[in-house]
Amino acid sequence: MRRKRIAHVSRLRHMTDGKLKTEYITLTKLTPHPRNVRQGDVGAISQSLTEHGQYRPIVVQRSTGHIVAGNHTYRAASALGWKQVAVTYLDITDDEALRILLVDNRTNDLAAYDDAALTDLLTALAATEQALTGTGFDGDDLDDLLFKTTANAGNLMAGLSAPERRDQWESLDARTMILTFTKDDHKTMSDMMTALRKRMEVESNSALVEILVRNASA
Repeated sequence: MRRKRIAHVSRLRHMTDGKLKTEYITLTKLTPHPRNVRQGDVGAISQSLTEHGQYRPIVVQRSTGHIVAGNHTYRAASALGWKQVAVTYLDITDDEALRILLVDNRTNDLAAYDDAALTDLLTALAATEQALTGTGFDGDDLDDLLFKTTANAGNLMAGLSAPERRDQWESLDARTMILTFTKDDHKTMSDMMTALRKRMEVESNSALVEILVRNASA
């Protein structure tokens, strides 16, 4: 085991010369990896680049100029008309490049969210001036999470006594109000609410309903 670890550290030092360097490179000098099997959301990445800029470098195999991590960041930057991007070059073999290409995507697949914590975080951000802009989430995502976390809480409360259920319900930070429509009316209402949200620049259906109800009650 120790020999394997030493060999791994030695190979890592060979790849990076002991440290990672970032430099700004013209986009025309880079090439998306021809064997990249990942299909990323270039639109979402473009929005992130617009809001936050590039906050981590694209990783490139020096010998080929192929991108091994950040292929869709490259495409998004190209779509935005950027001339340069921050890049870290690695002195790696073709085999190592393929393994990094795969593991960079696979580790994202294996990650998971704490839905309750994510709901709290998005709810807090939705109440700010920028709302959910630049997070990669939108109002529909938040509505789905609110429904999911509240439904899960309801399932957990099913075996509790009435006083226990009441205490649990009172402790919830987010709650769901269910509105029932026929199939046709549901499609119509959904389209109308989406159009209203865009016109009023409202992030979620929950926020839209609150605004409409409060205005009607004023």
